[in-house]
Amino acid sequence: MASEVVKKAECGCCGIWEECTTGYIGWVQERFGGVWVCGLCEEAIKDEQARLGVGVEVALRVHATFREAAHADPAARIARSILQLIKKILSSSLSPKASLP
Repeated sequence: MASEVVKKAECGCCGIWEECTTGYIGWVQERFGGVWVCGLCEEAIKDEQARLGVGVEVALRVHATFREAAHADPAARIARSILQLIKKILSSSLSPKASLP
């Protein structure tokens, strides 16, 4: 039995690298619209499809969005929240106050 060529493939969702045969990489890409996804993301995408009753492309986007939100830099999230709070305070302090009777 001839051995297949093994290559590294990067998951289009989480960025993990795995060594896979070229045949397997092609099979996964065919199932997921040209994107190679790791086994964990594949299972999550299948769960999203079943839960939402959507196709592969939508489930892939839903999973990618979830991953981005779940793994966002906590310091950056806190900084954005503080900036939003400051903007809100500044905009409310600059807006004309209703006259008191």
